[in-house]
Amino acid sequence: MSSFSRSLRVEDLLAGAFALALVAYGGARALLSGLQLSESDYWDFSFILSPLSLLVFLAALRYAMGGGRSLLADTGRQIVTIFRDWLPFLLFILFYEAFRSRLWMMVLGGDLDAELLAWDRRLFGETPAVWMDRLVSPTLTNLMTLAYFLHLILPPVVAFVWYRRSRRGFREFLLAVLLSGLLGSIGYMIVPAVGPAIAYPELFSTPLVGLLHEPITAVMDAARAPRDVFPSLHVGLSTIVLWYGAKLGRRWLWVLLLPVVGNWVSTIYLRYHYLVDVFAGWAVAALAIWLAWALLRLEERWRAEPEARVGSRR
Repeated sequence: MSSFSRSLRVEDLLAGAFALALVAYGGARALLSGLQLSESDYWDFSFILSPLSLLVFLAALRYAMGGGRSLLADTGRQIVTIFRDWLPFLLFILFYEAFRSRLWMMVLGGDLDAELLAWDRRLFGETPAVWMDRLVSPTLTNLMTLAYFLHLILPPVVAFVWYRRSRRGFREFLLAVLLSGLLGSIGYMIVPAVGPAIAYPELFSTPLVGLLHEPITAVMDAARAPRDVFPSLHVGLSTIVLWYGAKLGRRWLWVLLLPVVGNWVSTIYLRYHYLVDVFAGWAVAALAIWLAWALLRLEERWRAEPEARVGSRR
């Protein structure tokens, strides 16, 4: 096995495959013209850049307090390792920014909101966002907006804790996040939709207003993919956060449970999703968690085979 192949990881291959599929599907020219980030898009990168920056700062602080040439070299290697561990996920977000811009409008067909609404009505009698219309108030809207926004806050927190505790646990967590993004992108292509608030505003009699609602949703809506309804990656990502938070310990489970459940409810209350999107988000999370575990096991076996062959020759 070459040194290059030994250095490859599952997440490297997935990020590379996603980039190649993106170029093949939309065309290189469309990709280059679509990759235009405004200031409102930058918050996406906080998922990786915030914990990464904190880890680099801690490494630099350790050197500043200790000093010495040997410690400088060790700190340099530590910083390189940090960037190496987080880079595939930063690249994935970069590719996803391009994928959700103008490319969507080029490759997607007509919206399927009518089909999703029909599924909700067939299974539940009505889409639950309509049921919640009678509960709408400024206070509850502010709480739901904060809960919806938590999908940006909780993942870097859990990733940072796992990075400090177990490098393998960290890789499995972010690999599950990466996989959920890949699976969600496929869902967006197959089932393009805009959500109840945009597709069926006539179903709602009470407007969503609140001190926090307008500024927060304005920023988030400006950076959303044009057709990002089925599955709900808010639900999928927060479910992954809850699963790996529970693996950190019971205390983390109880800390995360209420915010994550609030995040799930907010996707319906704020009229972004149909209930079938929520179920699809749970299914994507379950599949991504299992695939992350299985792929890391496969990688470990693949790396162990050459070592076993070398050992058997001695």
